[in-house]
Amino acid sequence: MKGTHYFWISSAHAVVFTSILGFLHVFKFISWNPINWTKIQIFSQTHISVKWLLTLFVVFMAINIVMGLFLLVKKMPTVVTSIVVGGATWLLLEWSIYQNFTHIKWSSIPILTVIILICRALAETINYYDREVYEDKRK
Repeated sequence: MKGTHYFWISSAHAVVFTSILGFLHVFKFISWNPINWTKIQIFSQTHISVKWLLTLFVVFMAINIVMGLFLLVKKMPTVVTSIVVGGATWLLLEWSIYQNFTHIKWSSIPILTVIILICRALAETINYYDREVYEDKRK
């Protein structure tokens, strides 16, 4: 996959995921604040828009890591890889927020669904670009 496509695909997914995080937080579908991690000493006095931009950057970097995982296992079915990687990402997120797994309950389903949907869209996009766009260039 070419570098510019890689950048634009991960940027679009990061913007969509960060927007959905904001939506889930505003309408109280998730009990935690997506920008709460910016309360560390360095970012404690910054404006809320800067905190959301930092969250967007962190999500962008995480999506690049997930995209690298999908590039490694692109021969496997995208349904399986998106569910496995999405579930693992969700467990990692829940553990990093609460430091244990006792808070996993019905209120965690919206974020799980969003993560798996974003992973599925990312896996299908990578699969499409690899199969349709760059197939002719390899021959």
